[in-house]
Amino acid sequence: QGALLDGSKPPETIDKAQIARDFGAAMAARPALSQHFLLYFETNGVEPTQESIAELDKIIEAASRRPAVDVSVIGHTDTSGDAGANEALGLKRARIVADLLKQKGLKTNALFIESHGESDLLVKTPDGTVEPRNRRVEVSIR
Repeated sequence: QGALLDGSKPPETIDKAQIARDFGAAMAARPALSQHFLLYFETNGVEPTQESIAELDKIIEAASRRPAVDVSVIGHTDTSGDAGANEALGLKRARIVADLLKQKGLKTNALFIESHGESDLLVKTPDGTVEPRNRRVEVSIR
C-alpha cells in the first residue's frame, strides 16, 4: 500500500507495475541476502559427515552466483572435552572445510576462518555433553 506524506488520503493499494516503475532501480541494486550452510562432524573428529560433504557443491554454486563474494567459515564444537582444546578443534574443522572448498574451486574476494569452539552452541547443553548438532562448521556467503 501507499499513502501521501501529508495524510490527506487514506492508504491505497499500489499495483506491482507501479512499484516496479517507482522503485525498480533501487530494488535491483540491493545486494543478495547472505546464505548460510551448516556442516556437521563426527564425534571428536575433523571429518565432516557424508551429508555435509554433499553440501560443499551447493556452497560452491551459491558463491559462484555473486560478483565479489566474502565467505566466513566458523568452526564449533560440543561441550565434551576441554574448552581450550575445543577452540583448537573448531579452528581445525574450519580450516579443513575452507581447504575442501578451495579444492573444489571456491573463488572469493575474502575468506575468513575462525573458531568459536564451545562458546556459541546451537543447542544449549551443560559442560561435558556430547551433542552432534553443536559439532559444526558454519559457512556464510555474502
